[in-house]
Amino acid sequence: MTTKNDSESIRLNRFLAQLGVASRRSCDELIEAGKVRVGGKRVTRPGIKIIPGVDTVAVDGFKLDKPANPMVLLFHKPTGVVSTVSDPQGRLTVIDFCKRYARRKRLFPVGRLDVNTTGALLLTNDGLLCYRLTHPRFRIPKTYRVQVRGGFNELKLQKLRKMTGVKEPGRRSGPPVREKVTTAAVELIKQMEKVTILKITLVEGRNRQVRRMCDAVGLRVVKLKRLSFGPLSVRSVPLGSVRPLTKKEVASLNAMTEKGEKQDEN
Repeated sequence: MTTKNDSESIRLNRFLAQLGVASRRSCDELIEAGKVRVGGKRVTRPGIKIIPGVDTVAVDGFKLDKPANPMVLLFHKPTGVVSTVSDPQGRLTVIDFCKRYARRKRLFPVGRLDVNTTGALLLTNDGLLCYRLTHPRFRIPKTYRVQVRGGFNELKLQKLRKMTGVKEPGRRSGPPVREKVTTAAVELIKQMEKVTILKITLVEGRNRQVRRMCDAVGLRVVKLKRLSFGPLSVRSVPLGSVRPLTKKEVASLNAMTEKGEKQDEN
């Protein structure tokens, strides 16, 4: 980070606020919580100065540099594919399906889908956009088609709709740890003798959230697919295929994050 009184320098909290990471006050909180790194080093003082374009800044591991040629891809992820750039176990990764683009760009997935979940996954080389699309405060909706087993009734449907928390992953005993979970919508699509199909739209992306919500009401997920990420659907993208977003689609994503930011401030 810079220590010079350079005319191009700017306070770190102001820089983050200008990029749209959060309000100035929220940026102060992020920095004080140790979630911001400058030049690879954790900083905790909001008032330190940096030089944009010279000092590298990362929030929660996301570099906030703006690439000269940003790219966003929409991938229709199959089962058995891990949502990482590389895998020590030698499994197929999302990058294996995007090599023609990854050779020219440093691409990484926007959030994750677990190995057994299919559907819409975005990849980009734009760290700031990735941060805004994955942070809960921006309220980007993600819609899932969920096939579950277990006795299903109206009570369970209402519990899913009103759910405000699920059991913390990894805990086998003790009282549930309540986590705030914002559920945008839960819709019953089809109920059959052995399975039920639901459509769940969330505006947060906690780890295995849909599966954990269903587990909490006694339902076992047997098939899970993310139908859409924000305004983007995989309806016209074949399974295992990838395509770049158009400028109009990228603009719609940016507009959606701006709308979520305004709602958060209100």
